[in-house]
Amino acid sequence: MKTRTIASPIVFCSLLLVSGIIMGILGLRVLSPDEKAELVSYLEVFMRGLSNPGLEPPVIFRLSISHNLKTIVMLWAFGLAMIGAPLTCIMLFIRGFAIGFSSAFVLKEVATGGLLVFASGMLPHNLVALPALVLLSSVSISFSVMLFRERPWIHGGLLKLSTRYTFRFALIALLLLAASLLEAYLTPFLLKTAAGYL
Repeated sequence: MKTRTIASPIVFCSLLLVSGIIMGILGLRVLSPDEKAELVSYLEVFMRGLSNPGLEPPVIFRLSISHNLKTIVMLWAFGLAMIGAPLTCIMLFIRGFAIGFSSAFVLKEVATGGLLVFASGMLPHNLVALPALVLLSSVSISFSVMLFRERPWIHGGLLKLSTRYTFRFALIALLLLAASLLEAYLTPFLLKTAAGYL
């Protein structure tokens, strides 16, 4: 029973993320040809700029970690609210939509080397970030639902439960720190390598 209780939120969050990715892929179809052409031109300028001095890895890392910290804090705060579970679901779905849309765009609209750009620029850090988001979201939803059902402040022990929740959340959040490191130091190198073949 305990295994099922732990696994259910993870399965639910995984399905939610996948649904967002699928909707993002389908969302690419609503763009007009002019909008697609404009996005392609932006991407081509970006790829050409990789051969020139641009953002240094420490700058990319600060931007990435800032974005990920905002996500972590929001998911943590949603877990502490009894009505936070729907907000967590919405946030996870939106993240999935953004990833699905951008991935489909790169793969379908970049005439030369779309798969190479996707594999080097989007895949590495997301292989770590997406499982981390699923785990964080499942912990957040589980704690929010527990607060709604059990109302531990009535019987006492809320501080202990919240501390345990925060510690568990912080451990999983280290995965997003690892994803930021990959995005800052590995992804630019891979993209520069890919740009040399395009």
